[in-house]
Amino acid sequence: MSGSRTAPSPAAALARRLVGFSTLPFLASVLPLLALPFVSRAASTDDWTAMNVGLGVGAFAAAVGLVGWNILGTPLVAMAESPEAQKELYGRSFFIRMLVVAAASTLAAVVAGVIAPATSWPTAAAFAVAGALNGIGLSWYAVGVSSPQVALLYEVVPRAVATAVSIAVVLLTGQVFWYGILLCASVFAGTLVFHFRTLQRWIPRWPGWAVLRDDVSDMKAAWGVESINSLYQNAPVPVTGVIASSAAAAAFSSSDKIFRYGTLAVSAAGNALQGWVLETRGDVRRRRNIVTFVVMAVVAVIGWVVLALLGPLLSGWMFGADKQGDPVVFHFFGIAFIAISLSTPLIRNILIPARRDRLVFVITLVAAAVGVGAMIAAGAAFGIVGVAAGFAASELITFLACVVLTLQVGLSHHEPAAPADSDVDGARP
Repeated sequence: MSGSRTAPSPAAALARRLVGFSTLPFLASVLPLLALPFVSRAASTDDWTAMNVGLGVGAFAAAVGLVGWNILGTPLVAMAESPEAQKELYGRSFFIRMLVVAAASTLAAVVAGVIAPATSWPTAAAFAVAGALNGIGLSWYAVGVSSPQVALLYEVVPRAVATAVSIAVVLLTGQVFWYGILLCASVFAGTLVFHFRTLQRWIPRWPGWAVLRDDVSDMKAAWGVESINSLYQNAPVPVTGVIASSAAAAAFSSSDKIFRYGTLAVSAAGNALQGWVLETRGDVRRRRNIVTFVVMAVVAVIGWVVLALLGPLLSGWMFGADKQGDPVVFHFFGIAFIAISLSTPLIRNILIPARRDRLVFVITLVAAAVGVGAMIAAGAAFGIVGVAAGFAASELITFLACVVLTLQVGLSHHEPAAPADSDVDGARP
């Protein structure tokens, strides 16, 4: 027929999805990296440590504030019957997330202020709140509705403006504190404009307490997974802030910062591949799961090379020679990166859609308990290298346990199991 379009090949469709659905959410998170070379050179050692302690505590608060929507909400939105149903889901998520974020950000500011060097507690508190406010972010919804434009307009653009202004403000004042304040403002601005343009309201319609209670009940396992996972993933910097000197903590913070921005690539690729896998069933889903695992294995190898081989030079170049990361710490971060890259598709594309969220929560809880304990014990004995080793151990435990559970579920599973007792006794779908 004249004017008909040729359907893209599967490889081309996958490449388009990877570029479109991962690049913009990735940019939303990576944009602040542009300011870090300026900030690190303007900041004192105490301010640099305080900023990273605040971001570490704030990231955990953000995971708590997402209330599981970042894990379970994306497939729910993707499978919604209509655009109106998708908007309703977003509105329901917003209110419960806003309530939890308000409490979590307050507590995060206090905790970060206590851990940080005494003279820099306002900086730690500001960045803790900035990190916690990501709990009301939009990237998970943008992936669910297959709209990179949502991430571009309401996350990338506001953060780009905040980053550009913050560079000028920090260079003029020498106060890193204002960078955290501007990041806070960008989250609020982007969210409010999204509401006005998409929902034609500044605030979504109130769904009622009964609906929110039901959502929390359904999300509680996913909420636990994300919260506990974030606890041990963001524990290293606060732990070093307690057990190490300011100089050692600053060097560790540089290594951790490179690692965190590397994991954004894992998250972005995982987001892009999740919808590509979950839109299929049976043998097609099995094949796509295998392809996804191969893609994430490539990401893992690249990440290990960057961290283990190039990490020290990269951190010194970006943040200054006085804040350059330890090579052994980078090697352990490289091991953790491999484990995170390989466990991400197992959790997001197989175990959570199969409603094995309770078992994933148990795995995460065990890994967190072992990992945080190892960070504290090994850190007290071996310093920042021990903290990094304990962190790598926690990620390896998560990956190996997810492999075992995935072998029970299978790669082609597509019908959700009841999230109650059936996943506890090991019954197959």
